[in-house]
Amino acid sequence: MNHGLSEQAAAVLAAMSAGAPGTFTATVRTLTAITAAHERGTVPSGASPVDQWGDVFDLDVPGRPVLVEWFAGDPESVTFTRITWLEAAP
Repeated sequence: MNHGLSEQAAAVLAAMSAGAPGTFTATVRTLTAITAAHERGTVPSGASPVDQWGDVFDLDVPGRPVLVEWFAGDPESVTFTRITWLEAAP
C-alpha cells in the first residue's frame, strides 16, 4: 500500500505542527483512520464523496476546524490531496 501527501497537504501539516499541536495530532489520527479504512477497502464513517466518480472523499477531523480530502481511486494507494484548516481569527 502506497500513501502520499500533496505539497499543499504537507505544508498545512507543517504549519499546524508548529502552531497547533493538538489539532496536528487529531489530524494525523484522522489520516491514520482514513488509511486503515482504505486498506480494508472502505471509507471511514462520515466521509463524503466529492467528485462524480466517487474517487475523491472528504472528512472532518472530529472536534477540530479541519477538513481532509483524499483520492481513493486506486486500491493500492491513498493520496491526501488537500487539508483545509480553518484557523480562528486573531
